[in-house]
Amino acid sequence: MNVIVTVTFNALNDDILEPFLDSIEAQRNRDFILLIVDNASTDGTADYLRQLDRPNTHVILNDENVGFAKGCNQGLAFARSHGATHITFINNDTEFNDSLMHAMVGSLEEQKADALVPLITYYSQPDRIWFVTGSFRLARGIIPFHDHIGRLRREVPMKAIEDTKFASGCCITFNIDSFEAMNGFDERHFVYWEDAELCMKMAAAGQRIVVDTRLECRHKVSVSTGGSFSAFSIYHFTRGHMIFVRDHFGKVITALVICVSLAKAVLNVIRGRMKIRGLKSWYRGIASGLRG
Repeated sequence: MNVIVTVTFNALNDDILEPFLDSIEAQRNRDFILLIVDNASTDGTADYLRQLDRPNTHVILNDENVGFAKGCNQGLAFARSHGATHITFINNDTEFNDSLMHAMVGSLEEQKADALVPLITYYSQPDRIWFVTGSFRLARGIIPFHDHIGRLRREVPMKAIEDTKFASGCCITFNIDSFEAMNGFDERHFVYWEDAELCMKMAAAGQRIVVDTRLECRHKVSVSTGGSFSAFSIYHFTRGHMIFVRDHFGKVITALVICVSLAKAVLNVIRGRMKIRGLKSWYRGIASGLRG
């Protein structure tokens, strides 16, 4: 049995939650439980969930926003208590076809892998890739880079099954024993980087992560966090970046990464992607991440 975990925060008014729930409800195979963990939403999401009456659905309403990683780990405890063999974490700013959840579990078992993700495309441009495989690149500041991001699917030769060093936490299924062996997600990461941290631990433990490119999930990218260049996103991404690099690559590489990160932030201001006040959020993220 598969427990599907999604963490919500103010998801009701952005055309996120109801389409996601419709995708879950449409699943033909019903050997799953959906667990919704709400992080103290203030837009009516919590009230909506209190009244939600859907089969195979449970809700946890947190009194405070504990972050994505901790919310997911609440899902792990729930899954164990319900005898799950698999656990799937999925953002609720996604939509997918009526067989994805079952197909992911089946493919994971067929490949004898520890974790599996589908091909993830942009919701507004489903012919363009958001995630297919990932890697960590020094020249980009050791960020978890999405290979082929933004490219047309027809331009990228893809095998049915691809091994990957990094997998996005947007939509991922685990053998529950493999996930629990990693002690779940690192809760120092409020949002962002928890998937990168986990992938590093999985690689060190010899665990295998695969992508099944025959399966697809469509992602409304960054809708739930206010966009990639909101103050919230800048701060938490930069903070997580520093924690990750400091922990895994040492002081010299961390210093180099700070320089790369600053150059990218300034360039984003120059290009008009980020407002100049975003540099304050960037600095706060750097300082907090270095403190740990």
